Amino acid sequence: MIQIRQPATNLRRSALALATLGLIGSFNPHLGAQTTPTFNHNVIVLDPAHGGADTGARISDRLPEKDVTLAFAQRLRPLLAAAGFTVISTRDADLTETAPNLTTEQRAGIANHARALACILIHATPSGYGVHLYTSSLPADESAEPATTLPWDSAQSTYLTLSLRLANELGVTLLHADIPPTLSHASTRPIDNLTCPAVALELAPLEVPDAKPTPLSDNNYQQRTAQAITEALISWRSHEAPPSPTATPATKPATPKPTSPTAKPPAPKPAPAPAPAAPGAPR
Repeated sequence: MIQIRQPATNLRRSALALATLGLIGSFNPHLGAQTTPTFNHNVIVLDPAHGGADTGARISDRLPEKDVTLAFAQRLRPLLAAAGFTVISTRDADLTETAPNLTTEQRAGIANHARALACILIHATPSGYGVHLYTSSLPADESAEPATTLPWDSAQSTYLTLSLRLANELGVTLLHADIPPTLSHASTRPIDNLTCPAVALELAPLEVPDAKPTPLSDNNYQQRTAQAITEALISWRSHEAPPSPTATPATKPATPKPTSPTAKPPAPKPAPAPAPAAPGAPR
């Protein structure tokens, strides 16, 4: 569960609301000027929050947050793999004393080392509805070169513009799938330490008109959400990945025909015989 530090914006009303947010990409004049850093354009990092003794929020009496985040990551992973992504997960099982949970710093280190195209931090909450999308609450700082050493506690600042674009991509796709997204900002760990486009995704129950909300444990709801996230990341890859350079093959020079080393040079043609002199001509 993520603690919100700024008011959330509900985007359920219309797709126009997404554009009005400043993206959140197309309408921000600074977004087009940023040079996209080098990423592994087929690598996605999934970070299912909590695990082991860290159970996270209590979704229901028998369902801790750690189980929801892990189940959703396991549902999302094969969909991403089928789309051609290499998926790195910070945990693939509920961790025990013999396989301890990674610290948030270690999770950030895994994502940063992978140079991932996107890092999705997965959380869950019994509060609210739909999918809550969070980017870092740090101010954007585009002055630093991505190749330089960045401060650990504010490394995400350099990548925040890209993270906002990614959040917009996710939000639009979820909206089209009739899953209401909410965009907000929260410095949930380890998002501030990540040197890649990063969004914290928090699953909440799905509001259904004139019916009880769909719970987080609903398989169909999780599958629809995972499919929407996969479609958004496919679109994100096509938008952010620079086209591969197409090399023009060099023209192969003509190979001279080999000359036999024993071949004799052609004999010179004999000079034509002089014409006979005319009578009376000097000899």
